[in-house]
Amino acid sequence: MPLKTREGHNLGNFVIIDKKPRTLTEEKKEIFKELASLVMNQMDLRLDTRLAVKNQHNLMNITAHDLKNPLSIMPLLADMILMNKNEPDAIEKASVQIREAGRRMTETITHLLETTREEAGKNQLRLKKVDFDVLVKGVVLSNNVLAHKKKQKIGVVVEKCVVFADHQRLTEIIDNLINNAIKYSPLGKRIHVTLKRKKDEAYFEVKDEGPGLTKDDMKNLFRRFTSLSAQPTGGENSTGLGLSIVKDLVDAHNGKIFVNSEGKGKGASFAVVLPLSEGQ
Repeated sequence: MPLKTREGHNLGNFVIIDKKPRTLTEEKKEIFKELASLVMNQMDLRLDTRLAVKNQHNLMNITAHDLKNPLSIMPLLADMILMNKNEPDAIEKASVQIREAGRRMTETITHLLETTREEAGKNQLRLKKVDFDVLVKGVVLSNNVLAHKKKQKIGVVVEKCVVFADHQRLTEIIDNLINNAIKYSPLGKRIHVTLKRKKDEAYFEVKDEGPGLTKDDMKNLFRRFTSLSAQPTGGENSTGLGLSIVKDLVDAHNGKIFVNSEGKGKGASFAVVLPLSEGQ
């Protein structure tokens, strides 16, 4: 009896062999078919289990990575409040950023809980009109405390852009790219963040003055758990997941991502291009 997957792929045959000739009755043929079906069901069940476990591991890795950025910001903001006890404006500014970091963490955890109830292995997008320029300014603001710690400056030039996107997922894309620029840039360098309209597309770019990318880096850039030649410059940790997450989310939004580096020591730029919302 042929062993076929649910998709119709033939894996081989289920065979019973005896040392002497026998005649199969119709009843025994039906039993034979049932045995072959049981074997295939068990194989499908094992495959489904392995895929489910793999998807859960991927989901947990991505969630842990997404929580790491806002968590790393909160102790720095708390220190800022302690150092500026007599400056209400500084305390208010830091408190707003702590609240924003907490909100992002809550959204990430909520998304994790919702995704476990949905189809595994796919990016579930909740699309709506998003003010891309407002989102970029907010992400830059939340990352300023990390840049300030390394005496870095983030220059921001944005144009009004509205895109049809998942607000949380788009925030993750921008946050990962800006956070990476801070993480891998040396102390005192500048990071350039721009958002422009180009015909019917929104063009977002993060450019740094960091160590740049080698040819080998460019080949492996979006692979999971890949270590690149550059190392964090302030003792930060790297999971090797950030860019693979960015690539998956950009693809899910029908966008494009471009990377450019003239080589080691010459910085790098990451650009994300998304279609503008209708009417823009």
